[in-house]
Amino acid sequence: MGVRMAGPVHSKNNQFADSTTDTPRWNGLSPLGRQWVAKMHRLGMVIDGSHTWDAGVDQLIALSKTPIILSHHGPDTMFDHPRNIGDDLMRKLARSGGVMQMNSIFLAPGITSKERDAIEERQKNYEVLSPAERARLAADLAEVNARVPFSNADFDMFMKSMLHAIKVMGVHHVGLGADWDGGGGVNGMEDITVLPRITARLRQAGYSDQDIAKISGGNVLRLLRQAEAAAQKR
Repeated sequence: MGVRMAGPVHSKNNQFADSTTDTPRWNGLSPLGRQWVAKMHRLGMVIDGSHTWDAGVDQLIALSKTPIILSHHGPDTMFDHPRNIGDDLMRKLARSGGVMQMNSIFLAPGITSKERDAIEERQKNYEVLSPAERARLAADLAEVNARVPFSNADFDMFMKSMLHAIKVMGVHHVGLGADWDGGGGVNGMEDITVLPRITARLRQAGYSDQDIAKISGGNVLRLLRQAEAAAQKR
């Protein structure tokens, strides 16, 4: 019961699906990827469409017997990037009962540097680093970010992105998925200590505590329950 969610693809195409950041090979899902969807249902797992090319997301929505999630995604009205999606696909996701968790990356163009590139190379070996090496890596990344931010995106831009998603999809279909371990920290929003600011800004925008509870985790719990219930009925 430890793994309850999985996605078919990451930053490059694979045997299951096309990636948003690669040249399409399968026009979405491969034949094996469609079998993977069925296997996910049998296991009672939530399907994650983040990193999947838009055509693949559309196919996941159509094929899945339970709502899918985009675990760290954003609207392209904020910033036109392959990892963001348009309002029409967001509405389709919402109509199917799915959830999009708001990304805090791809809100604005990234700022590259040789120092950051070197740290990203170290991150590729994260799983084999010792606790001390991981702590050093985190400290070095924080120091670089303090001098040269990853981008000019800030907390206000994140909230603008979230409020747009809520307007398009509704409070039942939006969540939090900042991707802090993948470079998703923005100025004024570097870690979980900022979460109360999100709550305060949503209240300021007129959303109730019940609405905020859904966005903060309730919507994801609903998807987990739906996937598990569907598997139990088989």
